[in-house]
Amino acid sequence: MSKNKGILIGVGTLVIFIAIIFGLYFLGDADQSALERFRDIVIVLFGIFTVIITLLLVVVAAVLVWVAFAIKDKVIPMLEQLTETATRVKGTASFMTEEVAAPVISFYANVAKARAMVKTVTGRDTRGKGTSKLLKD
Repeated sequence: MSKNKGILIGVGTLVIFIAIIFGLYFLGDADQSALERFRDIVIVLFGIFTVIITLLLVVVAAVLVWVAFAIKDKVIPMLEQLTETATRVKGTASFMTEEVAAPVISFYANVAKARAMVKTVTGRDTRGKGTSKLLKD
């Protein structure tokens, strides 16, 4: 549906543009040559296009100002929330490291020390009984 609408707008603009050119051509004086009429038409069209381009530039400038305010009002608070969330996650991670992971690591380090001490005192490996048979063969 929007494709047909775009085509209709384009064709309508082209028809208006051609009508303006023919209208300006036939409005010229009878004593003017075709080249003088064409020159006058080009001058009028340049004036029309200058007005249209100026209006479009004003619209683009207004849109850019609106986008700048939207960024200021919406994106900056989101970035502040994101910073707060990242700080909170960092604090949680350091808490988990200090309060949960460190005691577990310490416990397993003590278990490893105890195993090494038992191995040294008894002269046997408590885990790999099958490896000693392989070494004898």
